[in-house]
Amino acid sequence: MKALAFNITQPLSPLIYAYSRLCLDPRRPILHSGFLFLKKFYIELLTMKNMLVMEQLEVLEMSTKKQNNFPKNFLNEIICGDTVEIMKKIPNGGADLIVTSPPYNLKNSTGNGMKDGRGGKWANAALQNGYTHHNDCMPHAEYVKWQRDCLNEMIRIIPDDGAIFYNHKWRVQGGLLQDRQDIVSGFPVRQIIIWKRKGGLNFNAGYFLPTYEVIYLIAKPKFKLATKANAYGDVWDFTQEMNNEHPAAFPANLIDRIVSATDAKIVLDPFMGSGTTAISAINFKRDYIGIDISPEYCRMAEKRIKDHLSKPKLW
Repeated sequence: MKALAFNITQPLSPLIYAYSRLCLDPRRPILHSGFLFLKKFYIELLTMKNMLVMEQLEVLEMSTKKQNNFPKNFLNEIICGDTVEIMKKIPNGGADLIVTSPPYNLKNSTGNGMKDGRGGKWANAALQNGYTHHNDCMPHAEYVKWQRDCLNEMIRIIPDDGAIFYNHKWRVQGGLLQDRQDIVSGFPVRQIIIWKRKGGLNFNAGYFLPTYEVIYLIAKPKFKLATKANAYGDVWDFTQEMNNEHPAAFPANLIDRIVSATDAKIVLDPFMGSGTTAISAINFKRDYIGIDISPEYCRMAEKRIKDHLSKPKLW
């Protein structure tokens, strides 16, 4: 028999055609079992395609239904989609404060800690598997460009008295410190805050155990801290979040300190993850905007926010 050209966008016609050929073929008893196998395989393939299409439609629906009419469809919403593209829809001055921690690109590494399961103190080395819609393993130059594109949108969005708290991680690559200057250079970095974490593991005898991350305070000229907030030092001791389904969640008390240290009315997190920044904004009676590319994390954030709002308040 002549090979059949299957077009997955027309799911019925190839099977109907194949079956009609089998009915007319003198070898039909032999070929029928092959047809059944072909039918089963095709249905499985079609099911996989439908699952992918449905997931893509879900992302599209979650993102497009909230992307118009700023601020109505942005304030106190979790928006699912590409963070750069969604931030482009937020006007200049659309958020007073940005608090975020992007993926660190840890799986693009010269070491083996994120490749063989030794993922540090994150729950069950969850970051070894990456994120649900981001594998955390971009070519370095591509990653730097992406992060600079993100920062360019962020700096545009905040007003003249706004600020960005941009959390990142320094690490050793190829025996040299990778301090992220290739990402933040040229942006108005006013201060570096050290977030001192608890413990960790170090499998490299070439340097001491890393126990901190950095938070870049990137500020416009008129930014000022809230009254008495300048009494905080620049080394903050907070235990990393261990009881969260997201593989790299912010500690809530760390975000609480940032939000409470400003007079911002609208807080944006373009890598919202499980929703901690939104919950902190709610705690201090601020509005929030959350963006994440993962429908799973968007649902997670929305559920956490709903659960948080349903709890009785003590004040």
